[in-house]
Amino acid sequence: MSTEPSYGGGAMKRNDRFKVVDQVIIQIFKWICIVTFAAIMVLVTANVLLRYIPITSINWYSEIVELCFAWMIFYGAAVVWIARGHFSAGDWIGKRLKKPRVRATYHLLVEIISFVFIAIFFWYSRELFNRSIEVTESLQFPKKVIYSCMPISSAVMVLYSIKFIILGIIDIVKPEKAEEKAEQA
Repeated sequence: MSTEPSYGGGAMKRNDRFKVVDQVIIQIFKWICIVTFAAIMVLVTANVLLRYIPITSINWYSEIVELCFAWMIFYGAAVVWIARGHFSAGDWIGKRLKKPRVRATYHLLVEIISFVFIAIFFWYSRELFNRSIEVTESLQFPKKVIYSCMPISSAVMVLYSIKFIILGIIDIVKPEKAEEKAEQA
């Protein structure tokens, strides 16, 4: 007999779908980071070489580097957020709390504070994106393209924060589940 709770089979399928969605989002954002990092490396190297061997000028390169850097940072932060890889005060304080329900409550508090921060960031990055009418100097593409990574990545982080808060509430209600997760980690 299985020790796993039975939910008529539907919960397991739903959980598997969530894991697939997680992996798709992570892979898309990882590839964005890899491609943008590679583009930064190529452009910066080309710019340095062209200073010593002045064949042509690439005065537009800084605009592309700015775009790549912003996308790499914000989409990379979203990947780390999904994986719960950001440093948190909960990492070292939570380990010192002995009672599972107290520890789960503390972690929920940290998740709520993180949610508030990222929700505010989402709001203001969306405002920046919506109000932006500027274009870049050399290539004349909209700055919205650069700024788009902020509301997109923070929206993903907000959704995952909600998921983490729900899981935190479950850990408080059922501290034995939280204890099992802590032992597995």
